[in-house]
Amino acid sequence: MDYFLQNKKLSMRIVVGLVLVVVLSLVWTNLIRTPAYSVSVDGEKTFVVKQKSDVEKTLVSIQKQQEKQNQPKLELSSQVEYHRTFASRDDILSGKELEQTIRKTFDFKAQAAAIMVDGKAIACVESKAQAEELLAQLKKENTVVDEGEKLLSVGFAEKVTIEEKSVAANQIIPQDKAYQLITIGTDQPQTYVVKEGDNLWLIARRNDMYVDDIMRANHLKSENLQPGDELILVKSQPYISVVAQVEGEKVETIPFQTKTEIDNSASGVRIKKDGCDGEKKIVYVATKVNGVVDEQEIKEETILKEAVDRILVKGKTVTVASRGSGGALDWPAYGPISKYYQRGHTGLDIAAKRGSAIRAADSGTVTFTGWQGGYGNFIIVNHGNGMITRYAHCSSINVSKGQQVARGETIGAVGSTGRSTGPHLHFEVLSGGSFQNPLSYLR
Repeated sequence: MDYFLQNKKLSMRIVVGLVLVVVLSLVWTNLIRTPAYSVSVDGEKTFVVKQKSDVEKTLVSIQKQQEKQNQPKLELSSQVEYHRTFASRDDILSGKELEQTIRKTFDFKAQAAAIMVDGKAIACVESKAQAEELLAQLKKENTVVDEGEKLLSVGFAEKVTIEEKSVAANQIIPQDKAYQLITIGTDQPQTYVVKEGDNLWLIARRNDMYVDDIMRANHLKSENLQPGDELILVKSQPYISVVAQVEGEKVETIPFQTKTEIDNSASGVRIKKDGCDGEKKIVYVATKVNGVVDEQEIKEETILKEAVDRILVKGKTVTVASRGSGGALDWPAYGPISKYYQRGHTGLDIAAKRGSAIRAADSGTVTFTGWQGGYGNFIIVNHGNGMITRYAHCSSINVSKGQQVARGETIGAVGSTGRSTGPHLHFEVLSGGSFQNPLSYLR
């Protein structure tokens, strides 16, 4: 009897143990861990869902949203694998959380139009029509035809094509962003909000830029700014350059020359005869790159009115500046010094008002007038004995090559042409062919 009771107790313990194991398994499986699917994207475990169909339904939902917004249809390019597993209910994704995770972790492709420059994809937009519209806008914005000109041809300096192909969806950008990227070289430029009292010269100076760069990057037609305007502050490095050829005619001024007569019986300098500018009509063909004249060829020139020379009478007691000694030159313009002579800066910047007179620092012969790259409108005067002065960024030039000028004579006007941050005169002094500090010679 005792043996039977002992076996019965043992059997009860085994049954109770089995029941407990089953109950714990059910609790663990259904309350703590639950059957689910682990989702791997391109070989890496990423997230967990209850059913595989949850992922497929979410993908369909994302594609429908694209269609409603008239955006390109997305194609899944990631490799997706599902693995049966048990997971905590808190780890299982669904609804918006699942959609956000899929958008973040899955790679999608879409049909797009790539704008190719010399064989390299620069920007991708949604359609070929958008790409064509962007390129047409680029030509229109950068084809400047002045009064009296007609457009002969327009095209791109680079080889520009449009290719329709499947690309990563995140490479497709809005048309306005693509235009910005192509015209200034970046789609994330630094910006600045105009404040009361600002002007382009001050903004350019504060940000170590040129006025022309700011105007070009923002497609500005004038220097007028309003508080609250947002400006792009980046030097434009366009991926595509628009080349336009124009033909035109215009009337230009012929600057009068100044001639000097020596009168040993007189003292000082007096004007014997006033000068008068002449006029000429020119017919020309010009090549413009992004709206700026790059080359100009004169085809025909007709004198409308001859210039009349100005005649100066110089007495024998006129003092000639001594070359090479300090204080030999007059100041060529009036205004504060905005940049001094230093390493890498070969002259003195005088922040005079736009249009104010530039005067010859000493008597001499004009050896160059015209456009000179970053110097803009440029004047060079040779004073003899190895002394030369140079005047850059002029808004206008009043003298011509070969003309004799007197100390203090107006030879041009202050401007901001060429590589300039605003109206100023860049004044250089050379002695014996070497740049000198102008402050050592000005009096």
